[in-house]
Amino acid sequence: MEDSVPEDSWLRFREDLQNLWKAVGSPSSRVLEQESLQSGLQPTLSRSTIRNYLSTDNNRRVGSDTGSLERLVDCLLQRAGESEPAEAAPWQDTAAWQRRWEALRDRPYAREETGRASSAHVSLLGWDGVADSTVLAGQGTEAPWLGHHRLARLADMVEGCGQVGMPEAAWQLARELEHSADRLLPAGSVGVLAGRHIAAYWAGEAGQPRVARAKTEEILRACIAVVGPGHALTHLAELRLAHWTARCGDRQAALRLYREISDRQANGRTALLARLARARLDTDAAESATRIRSLLPELEREFGERHPVALTARHSIVRADLNAGRIVEAQRALPELRDAFVETFGDEHALTLRLRTTEAGCAHAGGRDEARSMAATAHADAIRVLGPDHPLTLHAGNVQAITLAIAEPQTAQELWTTLLRAATQSLDDAHPLVLTLHHNLAIATQHLGDPAAARLVFERVLHTQSDTLGPDASDTLRTELNLALAISETDGIEAGLPSFRRIHRMQERVLGPAHPETVSSRVLIAVGDYAVDGTQSGRARLADELRTLEELLGAEHPVTRQVQQALDGTDAQRGARGDDASSRRLSRLLSAFSGAGGGGEEEEEE
Repeated sequence: MEDSVPEDSWLRFREDLQNLWKAVGSPSSRVLEQESLQSGLQPTLSRSTIRNYLSTDNNRRVGSDTGSLERLVDCLLQRAGESEPAEAAPWQDTAAWQRRWEALRDRPYAREETGRASSAHVSLLGWDGVADSTVLAGQGTEAPWLGHHRLARLADMVEGCGQVGMPEAAWQLARELEHSADRLLPAGSVGVLAGRHIAAYWAGEAGQPRVARAKTEEILRACIAVVGPGHALTHLAELRLAHWTARCGDRQAALRLYREISDRQANGRTALLARLARARLDTDAAESATRIRSLLPELEREFGERHPVALTARHSIVRADLNAGRIVEAQRALPELRDAFVETFGDEHALTLRLRTTEAGCAHAGGRDEARSMAATAHADAIRVLGPDHPLTLHAGNVQAITLAIAEPQTAQELWTTLLRAATQSLDDAHPLVLTLHHNLAIATQHLGDPAAARLVFERVLHTQSDTLGPDASDTLRTELNLALAISETDGIEAGLPSFRRIHRMQERVLGPAHPETVSSRVLIAVGDYAVDGTQSGRARLADELRTLEELLGAEHPVTRQVQQALDGTDAQRGARGDDASSRRLSRLLSAFSGAGGGGEEEEEE
């Protein structure tokens, strides 16, 4: 009887890829990276990607698509062709590698044995979130306190809905869980409290933060009365109450609650998490980054360097740096951080997907051509892994649309319309992500020739942001800037100048003079002055801003190039005022989209 052929697996795939690598002399990842760069083919290979693909210590999928795999196989086969080792013969067919990869990807019910947590929900204080297990005495979720098999099954169903990005369905099941706990368990028992916790949490995730806040206030009082102030469920209620307070737009009250937690808990883990949340809530992005950096050694000592709390704190630093305009610092930190995320969580964990979205946003902020492909791949992978309506997928889609907005405004507008339709079905109208999508869609509408319609949307978004975030928040200032741009298109550049000057003064105070958005408003003032008076002094001011842009963004950044073109034009050299089309192109490049670096999401969430 013939032996049956063993079923293929990602582990066998990795072993064969490693055998090919060994057959051609086991070149180092550094050498392969250089050969990939010299080939000029895209995508290029990083050392971390090469090491990950050649690793045989797990059964995870090899990459998210075949692009990087093909580059690696091509590099290896080129070496095989040069030396013709007989050992490489079984693997000398790039197309066969691709077909095998696709067959493994498409296997029905295939499971990748990662040995790692794979929750799709990654809120700092969420169900199966990165911090809950530290608060809930190592239990991970509230479920172990339910104490009944029916309730445990319902809790599994709630978790399942959350993992596939269905918060409304999770909330409906969580309410059934809460009602069942009331019927099946003694009144006032710890299991009833756990059921109420779950229902309150999913009310907020389903777009009802005010409901979640009110319920959590009640739960906190009940927890103190039933299990005492030192119980894990009480600590969780304290942290979640502050979280939902922030989500309701009452940032000052949330900061006060987090401060009270850290004062009461002294040096415990709950206090450390509260301090981290306070740092993330800081509206000054540069100060937020500084505060989280100062906490990082303590977080790593308490939780470990590779614990999700410590790693997501590092991600928050990158996001804060990016939002503060410190693009070089963010770019410098990302490669090592991505290696750590992939090694800890795997390629397709929600936290890794979110980091990849940040990478794409950072590439876009730096004017790198590959930003569009990076964002498109991150969005496609999020759709495949998390589903099209998951908040992290919507965030990835927003970043993809931002990368398309200047070159392909119609495509970007269509994508934002689709994302907004999905977001409004599951999130509250005042949710930061919904406001971000409205805001960015309005910019696309303006760029496509309807600044009057865009102006109405900016006014609505600005009203909500002023109420929920405050007039000095960076997102509020960004919307004000874009409203002023719309006014300058509908009423003329001179009409927008007073707003540009007022916003610039606020940005200097809130963001600092070197922040890219502060520089943008200063450039807009120079462009406006030049367009109005057309003098050599106006041209000189614009030349000064060009030098600032070259230092901040680099000479090849699209905004820098557009200012240079404005100064190099024939009319500009004569001292004549620039043409309206040129000013309009520059103004559109200076439109401030939200969400590329993390804006539009709650900074206390990871």
